[in-house]
Amino acid sequence: MIPDTVVPQWWSATATWRLLRCPASATPARAPVKPPGQAVDNAGSMAHLALQAWAESGEWALPDPGTRLQERFDEVAAAHQTDPVRMPQGVVTRARLKTRAKQIAEIFSGANADIHSEVLLRDGRNNLFGIVDIVGHGSDGFIVDLKTGRDTSAKFSPAVEHQMTFYAHLFQAAYGKFPKYVIVFSLQRGPEEIQVSPSAVAALLDRIRAAQLSERTEARPEADTCRFCPRRMTCEPHWDAAPDWERPDAIEGTIDKIERSTSGTAALLIGGRWLTGVAEDRLPDSIAPGKFVRAVRVQLRSDGEPEEWAAGGTTLVRISPET
Repeated sequence: MIPDTVVPQWWSATATWRLLRCPASATPARAPVKPPGQAVDNAGSMAHLALQAWAESGEWALPDPGTRLQERFDEVAAAHQTDPVRMPQGVVTRARLKTRAKQIAEIFSGANADIHSEVLLRDGRNNLFGIVDIVGHGSDGFIVDLKTGRDTSAKFSPAVEHQMTFYAHLFQAAYGKFPKYVIVFSLQRGPEEIQVSPSAVAALLDRIRAAQLSERTEARPEADTCRFCPRRMTCEPHWDAAPDWERPDAIEGTIDKIERSTSGTAALLIGGRWLTGVAEDRLPDSIAPGKFVRAVRVQLRSDGEPEEWAAGGTTLVRISPET
């Protein structure tokens, strides 16, 4: 019997990817649950909701599935009082949904499977779980993951291959059979099948088990691993390594000056380097000259004197130590 004081650890695809790449960044969950609903404030999240409703309702079988998927996108936007025309990538995402719908509809129609969206799959034996965008459960079972963000134009990265191999295992654990198709649906390239074998799944599980038994305090800083790491602000090995990356995206230092604009953005002079375009609502309330800050997910625009860095939609600025 497990003592009451032992907190269960459940591992997602993202958490296990971090565990294998940088153990210090890996954070398991206490239970296999879906995350709370996120704000629908970008074209990618709207596309996910539209595709899920379209797939589960069987609208992919209509004579013109693309038009209906595009309408679903418009309905999601209206429900959240969002105008895709004013949203970055909103117009192109809407157009790509219509263009790509027929391809994914052909996959659905060719499979003998019941289709569901946002499916929580679990492996209780190994405490692994994941939420899969689209699952087809039947004799021709399949899993589909929608990619709408930065990774839409790239070939499958090791992280995507890890994710889909992980999901294939969860499908087998949940339904007792291996999926016939493992598909990544990129809005830019269309649906592409990933070849996942049972032997690849077994090898991945062995690596995960070995990593779970090893020391999990070691940090292995790399640009792609660190970019969205939740421990990034306080990870000193990361701050030691980041300046030497090919494309560093983090700066730190004491604030020398703050300039605010009427458009709701601010420019910070940090250790003699300008960071411009920071949204006011992303700044800590106690920010002021003399404070030591760290900023991540920023881009070097000019290496002149002084250097100029630009903030973006995912930039974070934090006072260090955080207060």
